[in-house]
Amino acid sequence: MTSTKAPTTQSRIQRTGDAIVRFILRSPLHPLLSKRLLIITVSGRKTGREYANPVGYAEHEGHLLIGTAANWRNNLIPDVPVRILLRGTNIQAAHEVITDEPRAATLYREILTQNPTHGRFAKIHLNPDGTVNLPSLRAALSQGTAVVRLNPLVAEG
Repeated sequence: MTSTKAPTTQSRIQRTGDAIVRFILRSPLHPLLSKRLLIITVSGRKTGREYANPVGYAEHEGHLLIGTAANWRNNLIPDVPVRILLRGTNIQAAHEVITDEPRAATLYREILTQNPTHGRFAKIHLNPDGTVNLPSLRAALSQGTAVVRLNPLVAEG
């Protein structure tokens, strides 16, 4: 059943902001944002429609880490690479969605260290010793947050 509710102001603001970020990341101006943001493109499981989502990322051991509670991750199909736009280059990437607490804690430490702003939005915090605050992580995971770990494959020609 499709909702007929009018979009909220927040969703309009979010959509407008995302459109501006996508425009910049696809332009020669991408260095302004591409050290922290990339575009991940997923296809809707039911509609097949492509969705290009600007997301923050962190780098760790050759992978790209995205902490997210957004619905786009539900469209990731196991063993089917996604397309990302990373620093102005289109790349295919394998993906893994991580929701178990021990692995998420290790990876969220990297995400929050490289992008502290994400923690304020995700409501996940680091302890003074630099470890992830497990109660805040546990609460976020229980509300649908996950880590999407991308393994870049090859640049598209």
